[in-house]
Amino acid sequence: MQVSIEASEGLNRQLKVIIPSADYKKARRKEFVMISKNRKFPGFRPGHVPANIVEREYSAEINERTLSSVINNSVFDAIRQSKISNIEFESMPVVGNITFNGSDHDLVYTLEIEVKPDVNLEKDLASIDIEKVEGEIGDSDLEKMITDLRRQSGKWVENAEKAAANDDRVEVSFEGFIDGNAFEGGKASSVPLILGSGRMIPGFEDQIVGHKAGEEFDINVTFPENYGKKELAGKPAVFKAKLERVSENQLPELDEKFFAYFSDTAKTVDDFRSEVRKNMDREISKVVNDRNVKTVVDKLVSEFGGFDIPSRLAETYADNIKKDYESRKRPLPSDEAIASSVKHNLTVKYVIDAFVNKYGIKLDPKAVEAYIDMVASAYDSSEEYKKAVMNNKQMYYKFADMSFQKQIADYFFDHAKLNVTKKSFYELTQVL
Repeated sequence: MQVSIEASEGLNRQLKVIIPSADYKKARRKEFVMISKNRKFPGFRPGHVPANIVEREYSAEINERTLSSVINNSVFDAIRQSKISNIEFESMPVVGNITFNGSDHDLVYTLEIEVKPDVNLEKDLASIDIEKVEGEIGDSDLEKMITDLRRQSGKWVENAEKAAANDDRVEVSFEGFIDGNAFEGGKASSVPLILGSGRMIPGFEDQIVGHKAGEEFDINVTFPENYGKKELAGKPAVFKAKLERVSENQLPELDEKFFAYFSDTAKTVDDFRSEVRKNMDREISKVVNDRNVKTVVDKLVSEFGGFDIPSRLAETYADNIKKDYESRKRPLPSDEAIASSVKHNLTVKYVIDAFVNKYGIKLDPKAVEAYIDMVASAYDSSEEYKKAVMNNKQMYYKFADMSFQKQIADYFFDHAKLNVTKKSFYELTQVL
């Protein structure tokens, strides 16, 4: 077999492959024997059919099977023989331009392959600014968490004399008007709402605060520019409102009965506070880790990305995404959104591969075990959980991948120009 590089453009390479006629004849003989042994010919025992009869009945099929097997069996040998070092094997080779003029002639075809992009990592990490977040849990964070837990177990009690305040549950009826005209979807009765939850458009809940049940008043707001209904977006509106009910949350006492909802061991306030803090420590550790990993990945892409990605591989990824959405019967994103996502994900893949290869970062089994310990500590039966992960290859590899991402981030932080920012528990975990 002869292999030569016929064309090279971007990340595409075209190989010319020549299969000697002798190799083709040898392969055809195998197909001929297989057909003669496995097909039934009236009047003949299997394997004792005259060659001319086999040729007469199955010549076309033998030729087709031979051509397919010769090409398929030669593809990866041809790629290896090309000695191209950075081939992207995730991108399937494409066979084309098949030339075959009979078994007395060589078989010639072309093979389209893609190579991985070159990632330029020459820039010194010490010259790159990057922000690392560190979490801290203050006394106010701890008190807020305990109050939130008490609210979850609280009892709502209606109070007709109370002026509504944040964290109260109210029921409000309203009708909205724009330029004096009622608009579709702007009217509702006895809508339940916890003030301060941010469920309504900005300013709506604030103007309920201070009113008592039975009062009628106007709520003046402006719909956000990105509001879901375009005909309302950015427009000022007046809601004629009536506060139907006000209920306040009566919080439970910090006693053993309350502790039992959240802990099997806490008996005192100090015990409970200690357990709550430990849980907050675990949560903030994960949030901090996830944020820092994303920061490093984004920085790697911004500093070292910008290269082309293999186009056929990108198309394959995009097709797989579409099939996944269709199989789950989910609304399909636009082609542009899918293409952008694929490009980003492949860029991340190539940058990280190049980064770990250049700096010799290898997966540390001890770091993986420590990562699993961190996750397992959130469970009551932490040892059982850890054992289950360690004995399940799929679960272990998932945690190993997350641990390796942390290793990469830690390496970057250790060698870059680091700016550390401390953030409180609720700054890091609050969903906006």
